[in-house]
Amino acid sequence: MSVSGKVVHYDANRGFGFLAPESGGADVFLHINDIDIDENSLKPGAKVTFDIEETDRGSKAINVAVTEAAPADDSAGARAHRRDDHHGRSDRGDRGDRGHRRDDREDRGGRRPRGGSGSLDAGAFTEELTELLLDADDDLTARQIVAIRQRVTDFAVGRGWVLD
Repeated sequence: MSVSGKVVHYDANRGFGFLAPESGGADVFLHINDIDIDENSLKPGAKVTFDIEETDRGSKAINVAVTEAAPADDSAGARAHRRDDHHGRSDRGDRGDRGHRRDDREDRGGRRPRGGSGSLDAGAFTEELTELLLDADDDLTARQIVAIRQRVTDFAVGRGWVLD
């Protein structure tokens, strides 16, 4: 049975991402080996239809078709810009740059600067958290990412750090 939804995230360099079913529920993992469409059309916010296949590692999307292109607001660019502003620098750096961030925190007494209370809505927070988890560890499964992301988002909303 075909499901309608939207692209939450797709990383063409890594060849995977996540789709959010329109009916709600957990996001569904998407892998490059399971698509037969132009990856460039998998921008956040693009509307898609897909089938869900259950695997030993969780749900994954197959038979993906883009039904409506992503809004022209350049969501990926906006996310990168927010991330750059959050880290207080203009370049993202590479994965090996993480040590410098840790050193920066230690220079500030081991604490990161705090943003304004409730400065992101839950959707934007979830996108940011997805990016962090994808960058954190290549061994995280889709099921683990979805579970961690849901618990952290619920926690942040419950504390008023994120707008519901």
